[in-house]
Amino acid sequence: MTTSLKLPHRLIYFGVTGASAAAVHILTVLGLVTYMEVRPLIANIFAFLLAFNVSFLGHRYFTFAKLHNQKQLSLPHFFLVASSAGIINELLYFLLLDYTPLSYLIALIIVLGLVSIYSFILSRFWACR
Repeated sequence: MTTSLKLPHRLIYFGVTGASAAAVHILTVLGLVTYMEVRPLIANIFAFLLAFNVSFLGHRYFTFAKLHNQKQLSLPHFFLVASSAGIINELLYFLLLDYTPLSYLIALIIVLGLVSIYSFILSRFWACR
């Protein structure tokens, strides 16, 4: 990986990694709700835990790899960013499920999109040190 990724390239890598984690997240929720009759809010927690791993590995080895020569993605910082994103995700998901007529999948897609913006900003400027 190059040490001087420009922001547009980093955004592309972030998008691909994020899309992969989002796919894992969505498919996990869908599978748990459809086949195991788990409530969407509970399924969302399990999905977050799986997607966290995809996200960390993707960002560590692609999006923020060798950022500015010596900087590395800090697992504790990334965990705090991802955990706060997970809490925001669950809260927004709850609000959309309880206060809108949206289906659980549409609500999840909206929430994942919004939270990804928050996650990118914190990952870029704080989790990579």
